[in-house]
Amino acid sequence: RVLEDEGKVTGVATDRGVIKAPIVVNCAGMWARQLAQKNGVCVPNQAAEHYYLITEAMPEVNPAWPVIEDPQNYTFIRPEAGGLMVGLFEGQAAAWNTSEIPNNLSFTEITPDWDRMAPYLEAAMSRVPATLEVGAKNFFCGPESFVPDLNPVVGESPEIRNYFVCAGLNSIGILSAGGLGRLMADWIVEGYPKDDITAMHIDRCQPFQSTQQYRAERV
Repeated sequence: RVLEDEGKVTGVATDRGVIKAPIVVNCAGMWARQLAQKNGVCVPNQAAEHYYLITEAMPEVNPAWPVIEDPQNYTFIRPEAGGLMVGLFEGQAAAWNTSEIPNNLSFTEITPDWDRMAPYLEAAMSRVPATLEVGAKNFFCGPESFVPDLNPVVGESPEIRNYFVCAGLNSIGILSAGGLGRLMADWIVEGYPKDDITAMHIDRCQPFQSTQQYRAERV
């Protein structure tokens, strides 16, 4: 947990001892909420089921093709492993482990809910009909961290000075990491963010958004 004294960060307590630090950044991914709760900091992110299908090889696919997004059918499609990846961001998602994310969890796979996902998958694949004519190599489901308003949670917490957060990247962590890393570094060094982060600022988060019922129904 993060250590504090008189409302200000002093370090981090780990299973290997205490690390003194005047500034801490909580970038713990889908564990960010649980870590923040230890200090009364509000980070209302929640893991949810996230799906994608990988087709069998398709000779006509060019790996240089761009990513196609189709919000109406809740999908993105791009080349992957000689075929196509059909990714899904379904309109009605399913929260995963709302009580607690296990601390010892690493890369994990969730058993797909075919009944719930079949209509979304069929609609997505109809965007590229050729995907309906080849086999599926894998239909993968794994947990991804999401925030109720689908914006990252970024900045210095209003509860504790020098407790910064960079979490809730809503399945685009790799794409966002470079820019958010620079933003956080500038903020910590200069004392203020150099970009407009109004929609991402942690001070928009409210305690009710962290309740189990809210996360289960909203995320």
